[in-house]
Amino acid sequence: MKTGPQASMQVNSWVFSVFVATAACCPLSYGFGFIAPNSASASSQLLRPHARVLPRIPSSHLFATTLTEEETDTIQVSDNDEELSPGVVCARGVCVIADEEVADELCYLEEDDAGNLVGLNCVPNEAALEERNVFSFDFLWPRALLLGCSMLYGTNFPLGRIMNEALPASATTSGRMLLAATALSPFILKLKPELRWTSLLGGCFCALGYLSQSVALLDLPAATVAFLGAMTVIITPATNVLLDGAKLGWKDSPQTWIAAMLCIVGVGTLELGGGGGLGDISFADFWGIMQAVGFGVAFHFTERMMAKEPDQALPITAVAVGMTAFFGALWALADGTGILGGFGGDNGAWLLDETTRAHYALPGLFLSGFGEDESLRNVAIAAGWTGLITTAANRVGETTGLGKMSSSEAAVLLATEPLWAAVFASFLIHESMGIEDIVGGALIVGACLTTTIRPETLQNLFGMDVDDGDSTNEVVIETEMAMSTPLNRTVTLEMNP
Repeated sequence: MKTGPQASMQVNSWVFSVFVATAACCPLSYGFGFIAPNSASASSQLLRPHARVLPRIPSSHLFATTLTEEETDTIQVSDNDEELSPGVVCARGVCVIADEEVADELCYLEEDDAGNLVGLNCVPNEAALEERNVFSFDFLWPRALLLGCSMLYGTNFPLGRIMNEALPASATTSGRMLLAATALSPFILKLKPELRWTSLLGGCFCALGYLSQSVALLDLPAATVAFLGAMTVIITPATNVLLDGAKLGWKDSPQTWIAAMLCIVGVGTLELGGGGGLGDISFADFWGIMQAVGFGVAFHFTERMMAKEPDQALPITAVAVGMTAFFGALWALADGTGILGGFGGDNGAWLLDETTRAHYALPGLFLSGFGEDESLRNVAIAAGWTGLITTAANRVGETTGLGKMSSSEAAVLLATEPLWAAVFASFLIHESMGIEDIVGGALIVGACLTTTIRPETLQNLFGMDVDDGDSTNEVVIETEMAMSTPLNRTVTLEMNP
């Protein structure tokens, strides 16, 4: 029986091949939206292929319809959950189905004529808001869960430094992701076939984020790496513009521009505030920024997929973690055989030495750490914690709590991750923060919080003249009136602001 990195490579390859083979065997399927007029004799009709798909909107938000004929009628949108897209909640690259009984707001897809996702339209969930009790258990537990997830994510950074100081970065990353991929592998079987290639592509960028993070932690403080990772508030909107042609003008998205300015100033303060100027910037800073690039682009792909298929959050996540484990295994193989030289640490060719191979790779790390070598015990605990708890179980907890609150509230809770990273780094590895770290980190966290502000709020604050031409959604439906032939009508559905 093979042990060490060879066994690690075998399991990583198995995980990767499982989801590729599973996806290849499944038939391609597509979903359709339905809409039905409020008429006893009318039946639900498919929207015409050229018409914009209107997602289900609670009838409480519809107050008028404008018809092309002289008379004005009132219609209602069908509230059939089995036929129409449910509301979703999205935050930081993850979208899940909203729990309409407790979620403060419901978000629906906005697509262009070609079917590309251009945004989400969020409306208050009046029924849930009226019955909300901020002191009830139902209100508190999902928010406590999501805040706890953010805290657990923050432990990844100091624990990553602990592992990288004792083992090669390639070994720690490969082992951590192997554990997470194995734990999440059952969800891969539930991945819809039409998502497989986009999931693989998003997983490649997710792997870039995790591997870059591990390299950055070799030389940068854990808090600094966490704050640099928050640059996704710039990367993801920029990716939306480049790949989807999303509107990102000052009037279209003022919160993004303000967040970008805060983030850039914050990063500049972190990197240049130490007094050494450009001399303080190292290659590790480059990898810290590449971490944000990897995660930011991955968020673009995952959020676009999950917004359309919110029940696929965990399968998509499982693919991303599986891809990261695959590339982590390739990195461990190249680093462990000395191909990469001194890149990623000073433990080159560790795979060729029998002693280091037995201690650095799984399951040898656990056998040594909980056996005769007490010096590796904390490292083994950190590997198990970051792999099974903060990477695998935390994803399940995040998707569980996310659907029971508003997107903006969830984004605020998750934006605290770098703050928790700084707290745990101070407690676990005794890192201290200078004034430039505090100011720069505060600006970056402020940038994350700014992205949760509604564009309309800032547009009103700055007195912007915004074209309201797109404030209504037009769809073409066919209604069959009693004792008459089918009549085509263009109906404009207007929503309360």
